[in-house]
Order: sequence, then C-alpha cells, then structure tokens
Amino acid sequence: MSKKKIYIWCCDKNKNTGEGILANKFIEDIKFYNKNIKLIVKSPNKKKSNSIIKRYIHPFEGVIYLWNVFIFKKNKKICYLNYLPLWNFFLVILLPPKTILGPITGGSLYSKKPFFNFFLRKYILNFFIIISKIFIKLRTKKLLFSTDLLRMQMGNNKNYLFNYVLKDLKIIKNKEKKIYDVIFYLRDHRNKNTNLQIKIAKHLAKNFKILTVGKKIDNENIKNLGFISRVKLIKILKKTKYTFISPENLHSFFAIDSVSSGTNVFFKKNYNYMGKSFRGIDYLNYENFYDLKEKLKKILNKKFIHKVKYSLKKINYYSYFKL
Repeated sequence: MSKKKIYIWCCDKNKNTGEGILANKFIEDIKFYNKNIKLIVKSPNKKKSNSIIKRYIHPFEGVIYLWNVFIFKKNKKICYLNYLPLWNFFLVILLPPKTILGPITGGSLYSKKPFFNFFLRKYILNFFIIISKIFIKLRTKKLLFSTDLLRMQMGNNKNYLFNYVLKDLKIIKNKEKKIYDVIFYLRDHRNKNTNLQIKIAKHLAKNFKILTVGKKIDNENIKNLGFISRVKLIKILKKTKYTFISPENLHSFFAIDSVSSGTNVFFKKNYNYMGKSFRGIDYLNYENFYDLKEKLKKILNKKFIHKVKYSLKKINYYSYFKL
C-alpha cells in the first residue's frame, strides 16, 4: 500500500517574511504530528513574483493546483497554506472540499487615515468576512488563526485555535549590552502608519540612537540597516532597548522577535484591543504627535527599563494537525 501523501500549496516559503515564517512553522508542525505521511510542498516560481502577484495571483494558482490533485491523485490529502486573510471569501468558496486550511491571517485594527483605507477595512472587508464565515461553517469545523485579532469576529468556539504565532515563543535570557535606543521596521503599507514612524524616528534621532530595518530614512543621525535576514535582526534586537511597532498587529513576527530577544515594545493604545499574552507593553497614543514624542522621550530617559513578560494558556494543537 502506498504511503499517504499531503499536497500543500504554499505561496511564500521565504524565511525572512511574515507569511513565509508562518508557512514554514505550519509545515514543520504537519511533519511533527504526522510522521507517516509524505509532504509534497508546491510553490510558485519565485523569479516571476512580486508583492501583488504573491497576494492576488498565486493564491488562485494554488486553487487550480489543488483541484488537479483532488481529481487525479489517490490516497492523498490537500492543504492550502498562507495568504489566507479571512476577508478573501473567493478562496474559501473555490478551494476543493476537505482542503486543510493554513493559519487565517488579518485583523480588526486599522487607522482612520487615509479615509479610503478606513472605509475599505471598516465596511467592505468586514462585509467580505461575513460571507467567508457563512461558507467556512459549511465546509469545515476546525480553524487555526495566526493571532487573536479576529477572536471577537469569530466568537467562542472550542474548535477555533488562536495565537498560533505564539505557539513556540520563548523569552531568551539576554546578556548583550543595550547600545541602541529604538528600532523601527519600515514598510510602505497603508495600514502601518509608516509616515508617522519616520517622523518619530527623525525627531528621536536628535537625542537617541535610532535604528531602522526595511525602508531607509535619509537622516545622518539614523542607522539604516535595510532589509536584513531574521538571524541578523535578532542579533540587533538583543542590543536594542525598545521596538516601535506599527499599529495594526502586536503579534507580528517583528514584535515577537523583539519580546523573545528581551527588547521592550511600544504599541498603539487601542481601547478595543489590549494584548492579553504580554505584560509590560508601553501602550501609547499614536494619534497625537506632540504627546507621543514627549512620552517617548520621558520613557527613554529613564535609567530603569522594565521587562516584557509573556503568558499564554497552553493550547493543544494535536487535534488540528493530526490527520
């Protein structure tokens, strides 16, 4: 009898992107819980990929690939992995029956500016989420979510598992001397409030040692590292006091790597959401620039630096991953 196989479509396996890190984590867990199943991971051609193609074209290439496997392959299971936001009801509808879904991404935190971005996320994408939820209930009982940002949208269901990104988080005892004050991860994205981060970084650089990764800032007082590997980033984080997190996701891999490296976190104060897994986060008002810069300077001038603490109720993922 031939060994059972699981065919996985993965849009992004890059070890330095959030989607790629999440995908590799999921694949390793599938392997761990299913030692007697052969994994066949199919990815698109990297040379032809850019961010638009990855997010909006490759997922539907995956639908075609998985339908081909579903129809013509025997003794198999199929899995769709990454670029799976809850609002994308097209994927939920079009994927073959019994497709195992990778971690659902996306969230409910977004800025009110620009207005189009706010309107899109508040009304249009929320409407899409309602459609997705209807079809999800028809096709599967179990769901895995990368964070807890969608918990309120989904309600209490014992078959829904949240905060998968935190599954293997460990805070490392760090003996490195903290030689930098704040690090920013800058990306051009409507929901990351990049312009505010650049403005804050330039202001703080007058008195503090500021680092950036990703997009560079034209300022002689700022050390720009550009796009670096995750391994190099963690080495830098161990030498940095604080991380300034963009306002949409407290559980991004940048934030998680900061916490595990002993780097404290600044995050936007949002009365609808406070991360329950971390203690010691500095929640700040991102809407008022004057108050924000004054608060940051006050914190950075303190000699004592508190440590972020992490606690999460143990979740049994066996039921999701065991096939």
